[in-house]
Amino acid sequence: MISSVEMVLWAIHHATTLLFGVFASAALCGIEINRRHALELVGVGAATGAAFSIANVVGGELFARQVYPLVVHLPLTVYLCARYRLSPLLAALGVTSAYLSCQFSNWMGIAAFAATDSQIAYYLARIATTLGVFAVLLHWAGDIGPRLAIKSPTELSILLILPLVYYIFDYATNVYTTLFHSGSVVTVELLAFALCAFYLMFLAVYLREYEEKETAERERWMLETRDSAAIKELEAWRQSGRELSILRHDMRHFLRGLAALIEEGHTDEALKRIDELCEAGDRTAVRRFCANETVNIALSSFNSDINRNGITANLRAAVPETVHVGDADLFSVLSNALENAITAASAAPQGKRFVDLDLRLENGQLLLLVSNTFDRAPRMVDGMPVTRHAGHGFGTKSIRLAVERMNGNCQFRINGDRFEPRAVM
Repeated sequence: MISSVEMVLWAIHHATTLLFGVFASAALCGIEINRRHALELVGVGAATGAAFSIANVVGGELFARQVYPLVVHLPLTVYLCARYRLSPLLAALGVTSAYLSCQFSNWMGIAAFAATDSQIAYYLARIATTLGVFAVLLHWAGDIGPRLAIKSPTELSILLILPLVYYIFDYATNVYTTLFHSGSVVTVELLAFALCAFYLMFLAVYLREYEEKETAERERWMLETRDSAAIKELEAWRQSGRELSILRHDMRHFLRGLAALIEEGHTDEALKRIDELCEAGDRTAVRRFCANETVNIALSSFNSDINRNGITANLRAAVPETVHVGDADLFSVLSNALENAITAASAAPQGKRFVDLDLRLENGQLLLLVSNTFDRAPRMVDGMPVTRHAGHGFGTKSIRLAVERMNGNCQFRINGDRFEPRAVM
């Protein structure tokens, strides 16, 4: 005969377990448990609890346990998807993970009953453990829940395997049948088999995601390094230009120094200084394409590469002295675009090496069009050229990154025998 105390504890145990499942499911899905959400979740718990109670009155406890997935878990999953616009995978992961977490209180209750042979001890142990696990899980889910909410469907599917397999295993062998207590080797080993399969799939996904993250970090570092190098190169050109301007201004002193060296018989030293001046002048000679200094430096910095590779270049620019974009980003876009164009055109046959660049300001926006020939057309993936060589392919990514920083957009396309990057900045 069940005592009134046991009946009360039975009701409290089922109520705490139900609310634990509802709140834990929501928290594991990344839902913030604030006052409003808590009241709504209590309402969901009350509605599903009432359905469970009706099933218990109509068909008894075993029947209520068998329809529990239909009257509690399924409505909870549908509610989470509809109310918070969660994916079914994430909602199912939250519900099955919460169900799996109930095994802490289940084991503690069984242990208490085995030690005392008291049903009261069983319920007390389960209630206390449920409350304790709920406090820990709610704190832990505040960190892990938002992370699960942004996982890809593939990752969620892998993470769902373990709790889902246990969910199906528990109901199939412990609720709908008595296979778990039959001692069948197949039944006992099924869970171990599922755990092994889950671990191997999880390991495969984890390693793939880790490698993709490492690749993304490495590319980000390379792009930042290229941007930093572009800024340093721009400043170096400006500094060299300033030094040459000063030298031209004080040319009399330079010539007098040369004359003194020649008079003293140090002709080698005099010739060395003349060569250094000529080399510096050639290296840092800035051709005037437009009124903008940054554009002039960027286009002039590739003169030697164009001449050395026998490229016919047509570089045009119509940009005012001051523009709305930063010098570093503008220099990065132009230098990367020209470097890529020269590299590709250099591989084309002699007589077919062409690079055209047109940069102009129209309606308050900078419009850039680059066109170059190539030996082999680049492979395009999602609108971006993909290099066939390791360590390359960062130029177009740097262009896209710099253009995005300027709130512009860019595109890359193959037009006949020409590769054409375009950008609006």
